[in-house]
Amino acid sequence: MTLMWVTFFAMTLVGVLIVVAPLLRFRPATEPPGKLINAAVFRDRVQELDDDLAQGRIEPADYQQLKQELELTLLQDVDAVGEDAQVRRGGRWLVLPLLVLVPIAAFVIYGAEGYREEIGDWFATQARMEQVLPELLAGDFSAAEQADIRVDDFIRTLQRQLQKNPDDARGWYLLGVSYLQVQMPQQSELAFRRALNLEPDNLDYLLGQVQATLTANGGRMTPEIRQVLQQVIAAQPNNPRPYMTMGMALFQTGEFQAAIDIWEQYLAQDNADPRAVELLNRSIAVARQQAAQQQANDAGDGSLPELVVTVDVAENIKNRITPTDTLFVFAKATDGPPMPLAVVRQQAGDWPVTVVLTDQQAMTPAMTLSKFDQVQVQARISAAGTASAQSGDWQAAATVVELQPGRQPVQLRIDRQIP
Repeated sequence: MTLMWVTFFAMTLVGVLIVVAPLLRFRPATEPPGKLINAAVFRDRVQELDDDLAQGRIEPADYQQLKQELELTLLQDVDAVGEDAQVRRGGRWLVLPLLVLVPIAAFVIYGAEGYREEIGDWFATQARMEQVLPELLAGDFSAAEQADIRVDDFIRTLQRQLQKNPDDARGWYLLGVSYLQVQMPQQSELAFRRALNLEPDNLDYLLGQVQATLTANGGRMTPEIRQVLQQVIAAQPNNPRPYMTMGMALFQTGEFQAAIDIWEQYLAQDNADPRAVELLNRSIAVARQQAAQQQANDAGDGSLPELVVTVDVAENIKNRITPTDTLFVFAKATDGPPMPLAVVRQQAGDWPVTVVLTDQQAMTPAMTLSKFDQVQVQARISAAGTASAQSGDWQAAATVVELQPGRQPVQLRIDRQIP
C-alpha cells in the first residue's frame, strides 16, 4: 500500500512539473521586438521626409505636419507593444496556484474515478501472502488457512512470484496444484510441465501432470498415462498416490476389475498407509458393485437406461467450430445435484455425432442415471476444453427425458452461444 502512495505522489509531482516548468523557464525580451521594428520604420520615414524637403518635393508646412503624424503613430504602437509585453510577463502569477490546484485535482479525480475498495483488499491480501509464502513453498499449507488466503489470491501471488523467479520449480508445482483446485486442468498441465522441465526426475511433479491430464481428459485412461503411472509405481512402490490415481482412471473407463487389482496391489504391502487403506477399501467395495452391475448389463437384461444421444450443429455455426474444440454430452438430474450423472467428452468432429450415456459414464458410482427417474440431456462445445461452461461456448437447449429401462433416443441441436 505504501508503494502505491509513493508512486501516486511521484506521478503528481511529475504532472505539476510538466504544467509549471514552461512558466518558470519563460524569459521576456528586455526590448520588445515590436518596439524596435517601429522605431526603425520611424527613422526611415523621417529620413524620407528630410530628403523630400531638401529636394523641394514638399513644402516646409507639409513637412512639419507629416512629421507630427509619424511621431503620433509611433507613440500609439509603443503603448500597444508595452501592454502586450506586460500581459506576457504577468503569466508567472499562475505558478503558485497551479502548484496547489494540480495535486488537489489529482486526488479528487482519483477518489471519484480511480479508487476501488478491491484494490485496498488486494494489497492487504498481498501483504499477508508475503508473510506466509515461504511456508507455502515449503509445503506447509495450513499457513494459508490460518491467514485466510483464498486459492485465487494464492494463484495471483504465485504468478507474480514466478515472473520474478521463473526457475522456481516448486512454485510452478504449487501453481499447478492450485489450478487443479479451481478446475483449470489445461493451465495446471502447463504449470506441471514447466516444473518437470526444471526438475525432470521429480516424481511428484510427474504425478501432478498426470492428474492434470486425466482431469482435462475427463478422467479417462490412455496408454500413455497408464505407462507413466506404472513407471511411478515401479520407482515408488510405497507411495499410495500412483495406485490411487491409476485405479480411479481405470474405474472411470469402466475397467472395474483392473482398478480393484491395482488397489489391492497396494493393500498387500506390509507398510501401507492406514488412511490410504481405509479409502481404498471403500473404493474397492464400490468397484465390485459396479463390476457386478456391468456384468448384468452385458448379459442383456435391459433393466438399466441407455440414452442414445445424437448431436448436430446448426449450419450457420459449423464453420466456427474447429477440430480442436471439445464436445461434452451429459445428463443431469432434473431435481438433484448439479454434477452430471453421465458425461462423454470427445473432440468435435463430423456432424451429426452419436454417443451413448449409461451408468458406465457416471462421474461417481454413487450418482448414476439408473438412480433417477428424470434427467436433462445437454451438449456443449468448448474451445478451451474445460468442463465448466464459459462465455463463448456453444450449446444445445436441454432436453428433459423420462428414464426407462433399455435404449432411448435423444436428439440435440447446438445452435446458441453462451454470452
